[in-house]
Amino acid sequence: MTGPVLASILVLLPLAVGPLPQPARTITAKLCNGGAVEIPIDRKPAREEPCTVKACHAGSCRKRFDLAQ
Repeated sequence: MTGPVLASILVLLPLAVGPLPQPARTITAKLCNGGAVEIPIDRKPAREEPCTVKACHAGSCRKRFDLAQ
């Protein structure tokens, strides 16, 4: 009895879950006059190279102002 019940649950599982969400390829912006504008999204993979020092510092290497002056 366990075999047929388990098989029927496994068969109906995709019906219960439904389709998986697809990643958005465009952004749709609705306009005030009722129209819509679609903006395509170009997804690029993340860069593997490390970023440069100028873009990644957290402010600790910047020149500090002396407030006692």
